[in-house]
Amino acid sequence: MNLRITPLVDCKGCLSMIAGWYLSAFGKEETPLNSCKEKLLERLNTDILNVCYVAFEDNKPVGTISLTQNDIPTASTLSPYIANLFVVEQYRHKNIGRKLIEYAKTKLKAMNFPKVYLYTTNKTIHEWYQKLGWKIISQGKIYDFEIKVMECEL
Repeated sequence: MNLRITPLVDCKGCLSMIAGWYLSAFGKEETPLNSCKEKLLERLNTDILNVCYVAFEDNKPVGTISLTQNDIPTASTLSPYIANLFVVEQYRHKNIGRKLIEYAKTKLKAMNFPKVYLYTTNKTIHEWYQKLGWKIISQGKIYDFEIKVMECEL
């Protein structure tokens, strides 16, 4: 596998496609595509939080991950967050998600963060994160979804 991970700012031509991924995976039916694009435009950075990274296999975009200051408005003391981990369906089960997580953790560790957070809405996914060393620290509701907030030491 020839996996390369790069900031979205270096491959802006992928923005519309990634917005479509996010809309199908994380959006509500009434969410417009332009709303997803606007959120991604806020993540056109390289070395600070609120950055989106894109994974390429053989120069084809296959997944993304974002680093954000805060992903849950009601939990503003928890920071930073990993958000929007997404792998194209035909590339799943090839450790791309795991590699994106490790890449994000390396970036955050270089910024001297001791921990990182995320939330999940799916039991299968939070069990996958637990296998990677993440711990559930709370449960709640956001955007009408039941969530589990998780943390990981860096």
